[in-house]
This record gives sequence, structure tokens and C-alpha cells, in this order.
Amino acid sequence: MNTKEKGGLPEKNHQLDNESAQSILRHKVVLSAMLFICVSALLCIAALLSLFIYARMEGITFNPFVDGLIIVTILLILFISLKINISFYRYMQNSIIIPLQQLSLAAHAIQYRNYNVVVDHYSRDEIGEACSAFRTMQLYLKNSIAERAMSMTSRKIVFSGIAHDLRTPLTTIMGYTEALQLGMAKTPEKQQQYLESIASCTDDLSKLIDELSLYNKLSTSRVICHPHPANFSQVIRNFINEDKQYLNSRNVTVTYDTDESLTALIDKKEFQRVIFNLLSNTVKYREKDSSNVLITIKKSGHYAEFSFKDDGPGIPSQKLPHIFEAFYRTDEARSRTSNGSGLGLAIVAEIITAHKGRYHATSENGLKIIFDIPLAEGSNVE
Repeated sequence: MNTKEKGGLPEKNHQLDNESAQSILRHKVVLSAMLFICVSALLCIAALLSLFIYARMEGITFNPFVDGLIIVTILLILFISLKINISFYRYMQNSIIIPLQQLSLAAHAIQYRNYNVVVDHYSRDEIGEACSAFRTMQLYLKNSIAERAMSMTSRKIVFSGIAHDLRTPLTTIMGYTEALQLGMAKTPEKQQQYLESIASCTDDLSKLIDELSLYNKLSTSRVICHPHPANFSQVIRNFINEDKQYLNSRNVTVTYDTDESLTALIDKKEFQRVIFNLLSNTVKYREKDSSNVLITIKKSGHYAEFSFKDDGPGIPSQKLPHIFEAFYRTDEARSRTSNGSGLGLAIVAEIITAHKGRYHATSENGLKIIFDIPLAEGSNVE
């Protein structure tokens, strides 16, 4: 594979790995050491030769003892000078030269999006502070690039989901509209059936657009929750009672196992949306005509642990980490928007995050969604 030079550094597939950087660094250190020490030695030797040449040209003669003493003295001075130069160079090398060369190599490596070239100089002086600041910047850039790549991947998935969920009802609307225009619905009953299908798909589109708008606001922090202290169990019971008619019509039974003394920080309006989305998911994805839901609230350190467990089909363990992602469906065959937009649990996750809470899910004889909501100040915390 061809290797070329650019800016004094080898370029190999636009990468500079740490081993290459260390090799370059050793080469530069040896070269600079030879120049620094040898130049000093050569200057001393040149001074000695110049002295003897001058003496010869002027016809100056020295006593052999004096000549020997001068030569020994000069050699001693040369030796001491070399020792001083070597010691000084080692200090300069470890304290300044190597750190600066490491910084230079690492900075050039960043040009090729390589953030792994090591700057391993640690000291309390200005050079050490500069190296520490550079390592912090290097880590920040590396994490930013990784987060950006994840964001781009997530955005592609979201856009793909939006396109898919918009296309499905639109295709149905276009099909029935064209059929009506061509007069294929020849009876009033058939025309009414087509119109009802168009109205249903239009309603699906409206719901999807509303959920997209809400998810966008939540994910970009444009909607801020305003949690206030409230009796957690009582709030949940009130939400369930408000949806009693909906639950009865869908044959959903809710039971409770809650600590009635817990006061949590809750934005009632937003948390009501959480409960409704969970109940809606239970109804949408069940495989029988009725559902049993168990809601548990208990204390867990500085949090109130809320769990919502249904008796549905559950979710395979390998898919559990993804259920809170936008447009994720555990069953890819469920392509109709009316079977779920894929935003319900993503909205739930954003609302819980806005409450400064935590969330996860388990699956055993049904799906169990668990939230940790901060307790209000003054609550009895274990």
C-alpha cells in the first residue's frame, strides 16, 4: 500500500496510528540529540584546532609540560561541556521537546480524524497544563464525532420511519380516491366504504403528525416539564379513573400495589400522556380480547419506582433495549400507522427524561415498563 508524505507525516489511508507516531517521535528525538550534542563538541574541537593553528602561524612555541596541561585542560572542559549539554538536553527533551513533538503529531493526526495518538506528558508546569488541555480537547472531539455519527444514524432511522408511516395511509387514500374518480364504487354502500377508509387513513395521518410534532418538541427540549410535589399513587389512580370508559370498552382491568405515602415530583399533564400511551400500547399489541395490568409504586432510595406490567405477548430480550427508540417496532409486519406510529414509547422516554427520571423494560409473562421518578424534598428516603 502506497505511503506518502504530507506535512512531515506519513499518510496511509488518511490515518496516523499511535505506533507510527511513536516511531516518528523517536526519529526526531535522536536527530535533535545528535545535532544538539555534536554541534557543541565540534565547536570545542574547532576552538582547540584554531588555537594550535594560530600558534603555528605566529611561531609561538610552548613548553611540553605547558602544552600538555593546556591540552588536558581543554579536553576536560570539553568533557564537562558535553556532560552539561547531555544533562541539559535530557531535561529539555523530557520537559519540552517530546511533549511539543507529541502535541504536533497528535494535532496533525486529528486532520485525518484520528483521535488516538497519545500525548502522555504529565507535569505541573505550563507544558503539562497544555498537554492536559489538549487531551481534554482530543477526548471531547472524539466523543463529539461519535455522538454525531450516532445522531446521524438515528436521524436516518427516524426519517425512514416517517417516510414509511406517511406513505402507507397516503397510498390507501390515493387508491380509494382514484377508485371513486373512476367510478369503480358503483353502489352507495361501496362508496361509503371507500369514504370511511379514506377518513380512517386521514385520521391516522393527523395522529401521526401530532405525535411527530410532540416528539420533535420533546427531543429538542422545547417542551420543558414542570414537576411539582404530588401523591404519586393518587395521581396515577386519578389518571386511570379518567380513562375508565376507554378501558372498559377495551376490556382492560387495572390493579394496584402502591405505597400511598410517596410524594414524587410530577408534571401531571405530561405524565398523564405517559399513562395513556402505556395503556394504548397494551391494547394495540395484545393477542387476546382482554388485558390485565398491574401498576406498582414503591420507594427505591431517592426515587419512586413505578412499574407498569401487562399480560400481553411480551418482547424478545434482544429487542428490549430498542423499544424506546423512535419508529421502532418489534414486529415489522405491523406496517399500518393505526397499529402504532412507533413513537409512543419514544415520547414516554422523553417525558421521563424531562422529569430527570430513569427508565427500562423487562419481559416475563408480559411487558414490564419501569420508571424511577425523583421523590419530592422532605419525603421519607431510605
